[in-house]
Order: sequence, then structure tokens, then C-alpha cells
Amino acid sequence: MNKLFEYCPKALPSIICERHPEWVELYDTAWRLAFVNVEYPDKPGWKPQLSCMPGSGNIWQWDSCFMALFARFSNGTLPCMNNLDNLYRLQAQDGYMSMAYSIATEKDAFGQRVNPPLFSWVEWEYYLVTGDDGRFEIILPRLIRYFDWIKANRTRINGLYWFEDSGSTGMDNSPRSGYNAVHQDGSDICFIDLACQQALSALYLTKIARYIDQEDIADRFVREHHELCCLINRYHWCQRMGMYFDLFARSIGKLRHNFLNHKTTAAFWSIISMAADDRQVDSLMEHIFNPDEFWTIHPLPALSKDDPNYSPLGNYWLGGVWAPIDYMLAKGLAVRGRTGAARDIAIRHIAAMAEVMKNEAYGGIWECYSPEYLRPASPDEGGNLVRNNFVGWSGLGPISMLIENVLGMNFDAASNSITWLIGMEGEHGIGNLLFNRRNLSLLCHNNANTGRREVAVETTDEINLILRLEGKSGEHRLILSAGQHQIVIP
Repeated sequence: MNKLFEYCPKALPSIICERHPEWVELYDTAWRLAFVNVEYPDKPGWKPQLSCMPGSGNIWQWDSCFMALFARFSNGTLPCMNNLDNLYRLQAQDGYMSMAYSIATEKDAFGQRVNPPLFSWVEWEYYLVTGDDGRFEIILPRLIRYFDWIKANRTRINGLYWFEDSGSTGMDNSPRSGYNAVHQDGSDICFIDLACQQALSALYLTKIARYIDQEDIADRFVREHHELCCLINRYHWCQRMGMYFDLFARSIGKLRHNFLNHKTTAAFWSIISMAADDRQVDSLMEHIFNPDEFWTIHPLPALSKDDPNYSPLGNYWLGGVWAPIDYMLAKGLAVRGRTGAARDIAIRHIAAMAEVMKNEAYGGIWECYSPEYLRPASPDEGGNLVRNNFVGWSGLGPISMLIENVLGMNFDAASNSITWLIGMEGEHGIGNLLFNRRNLSLLCHNNANTGRREVAVETTDEINLILRLEGKSGEHRLILSAGQHQIVIP
């Protein structure tokens, strides 16, 4: 089969980062590996797709969603949304979509399991960068059916949500329930992440519905989101610990709830889903930046350091550092106005990945990382290493987090605007970026003579640019026509 997606660096956005050339090298490596990992299923109806494990014969749901979140910056040179289209085609009439499908059989690869329902979030984020709103009319009914299937089939009598087991959460061997649970019934656990992910779905279904003037649908999901947030905070929030936990909930005479005493990164889905209020976000940040819990040399371990099951080598989800979790948390903190904290997480994550890549003993980009050593994680206690060349969702750090959190660029095709929060030293920026159907470059440097920041912009069509300086109040709003512009920030 002819390869439709070939690696061509000149067709991709270029990153300028004068003080950290190793981050640029990591960025370039991530793109190169992403193209290597494009699959071309030789089966009718299947589109070329990104793969986390080429040759496995499977497509995974939450991997596919996270891969789209970096591929949306590829200027259309990667099959960004094909994975989602392949999954939508396999959706059952009642709305069910599997955690993973076998490509050969188009059946559930691991039994009837769901995965974190992230489609609506990803569809909206894709639109914000590309300006492609042509998918919304088609995908909205599908995503509503999926939301409704999960609500109808994965809630307990208290209204809270359950995964089949820890494997279905995506956090495979995390000590949250049986892995794999014999009866795939969640072992009487109510999972904090699925409740928050459903709230996240409701949040973005509201945005999509409003965008296409489906106000009744939007109003419904405003209510769904409110109800979910109330349930999450009524049951999953532990005031004494200032943390969200999974619950053990069994009905014996009356429904009883006990917190499952493991602090995991699953709790941090409450931030991006807006389930946590500002006070709770501040409380969660105390855990995130506590060196005895989640603020490790390479943050964030999937399991808190003070848990007896924690492994400093990673041991997969017993302490491993995973790109989708770091990305989700940095994105959530930025959305909640904690941009400095989001940048700190992104810088520490990217810097650790770069150190591992330049180490001749390891090289490459890995599936997950050790939280306490600058090395890949182990998938077990035997000292083995996880998968290398994993781009795959590990492209999120070198690409998306570098652009969004470190460079500080926020894209909004709905208002045709880019908000640039400038916080780096040295010359830095991005070139040849396709945003909202226009090509543009943004470059910032310090003028040694005046001490002021100077921004150079080139765009093929009009854009709205909002410039802010990290740590300073105020902003500069500009409407820039096609052409070249020089801006001095006082």
C-alpha cells in the first residue's frame, strides 16, 4: 500500500527555543517517530491511523484520543482524526464503543469494556487549532449516544460510575480494583476518573451543541454536568485529606461508602472537568507539588510516593510517569488559571524526557518513565524496560506541552485568536504553523538595548493576537492583517 503520510520536516511547524536546543531535538524526534508509527490497515472501511503499538492488530480508544491532541499540530500531514473516525464506524447502534477493537475481526479485543470517554474534548480541541468545524454535525449524535450508553450501563444506584476494572481505566495495574476483575463489574468500586470524564464529556458536548445552535441539547448537558459535579463532590471528595478518592460502595441493607485509600493521578481529572472548585484545585495542588507525594524528579507518578505499592522505577501504573496524565493535568491547570504551575509540570516533564533521550543507554521516547530516576520505567519488578519509540501518546510532551504550556500559546479558532503568555528567556517561538486555515509564525526575543520584549509575527490572513507577560498584569490586544508585523511590549 502506498504511504500517504511521509515525514517531511519542512511541512511541520518549526520550534525556536534558543536556551534549550535539546527540547527542539526532542520535538523533532517525536514527529519523526509519529510518522514511523502510522498504520495502513489492509481492510475495507479502515482509514490510515496513528498507532501506539504498530503491528499489534488493535486500535485503542484513549490512546487514539490523546494521539489526536498532538497530531492536530501537524499541519494536516498526519491522519489526526482518522483513529476517531475508525472508532466511530464501529460504534454499536445503542451507542456502545469498546475500549479496544481487533482490526481483523472488528470485535472487542478484550471483552466488553469501555475506556475514558474523551471524544468530545478532543473534537473541540482539534477545532480550536484547525478551525475545522465540519465534523460537529456528524459526530454530535454519536457522542450523545456514547454518553447515554455509559450513563445507562456504568452507573451504580448512587449515580456514580464504574469501570470494569483497573485495566479499563487505562491505569492497568493501579491498585484501584482487580486487574483484571473476574466478573468485570468494577469490584464494587466507584471510579473518580470515569465520573469526572463523563463531566468533561458533558462540558464539551455543551460547547459543540451550542456551536451548531442545538440549544436544547446544550441545556441538557449543562444540567448533566452540574449533577455530576454535585455527585462527585458529595461522595468522592475527602475534606480531611483535601483529595478525591475512588469509593468502595456496597449495598448491604443500605448503601455504604468507604474511600479507597490510594492517592492516584485519577483524582486530577476533577480539575479539567471543572468538578473541583477553586478551593479544591488549590488543595489538589498541595498534593501535586508535595515532594513526598507527586512532585518527583520526573513528575507525576501515577501513584503517590507514600503509597506502600509505589515503585520508584515506575512499575507501570504503580509509579510510572505517563504523558497523557501530565498533559491532562497541565491542560487542566492552565484552563483553571494556574498557568505557572502548568508550565512547571511541562518543563520538568520535557526536560526529563530530553535527558533520557540523550542517554546512550536508552535514547528515544518511551511509553512511560521512572519518577525518581532519569530512565524509562519498568513494566514489572524484573527490571525490564517499557516500550521505546512510543509516539504514541508520549508525543504529547515534546509537541503539545512544549507549544501550549512552555511556549505558552493558546489557540481559539472560534474567535480567530491566539493568546501568547510569554514567559521564556532567549529567542523562542513557532514557525510555519497552520492555525484556523492560515499559516503563521510567532517569534519573541529580548532587545538587549532596551530590555523590552519584541515579537515578530507573520500571517497569511487576519488574526487576533493577545500578548501577556508571565507574572505581570495587563495584556496587549491586536488585530493583525496578512503580512509581517513587529510589536514591542513595553
